Amino acid sequence: MDSTANPVRVELFVRSLCPEAATQQQNYVLDRLQALEDAGCIEDLSILIWGRRIEPRLAQRTAEGRHLLERLSMFEQWERDSDVSLDAFDWQHPVTNMVSDESVNVITLPSLALAEYVDDDLQHVAPCTRDGTVYRVTDRVSHLADTADIADEVGHERTVVQ
Repeated sequence: MDSTANPVRVELFVRSLCPEAATQQQNYVLDRLQALEDAGCIEDLSILIWGRRIEPRLAQRTAEGRHLLERLSMFEQWERDSDVSLDAFDWQHPVTNMVSDESVNVITLPSLALAEYVDDDLQHVAPCTRDGTVYRVTDRVSHLADTADIADEVGHERTVVQ
């Protein structure tokens, strides 16, 4: 399939240092997305590594941290605009430093997240919940694969008709 027919760009956010079960799921999703990219079903795939939590004030001090905070801000806006819940993201909660007793607000991140863009517009974030249904990253990857299969079938029908 020609990538211009489906200009989907995907960012996959992967938490480092996960339990074995989560690592297996991360590898499965990564393999499927790379296969979709290789087949031209998605235009671009970026893999970003993140940790368990991010402290926004500290993150502002690095380019990578600012980039991640920008993405998280986009996700929050998409959540509001799309009437969905990004329950897997614990947006702001206090954590107390055991050494200094200072409390800071952190954002807890899921072990795996996917952001899907078309023409630089955020179209979907997973995991999310809409109308009581949870849409996992694997669900969205399957949706991308199914969409590619449908597009391939339509392209095949056009070839036969011509």
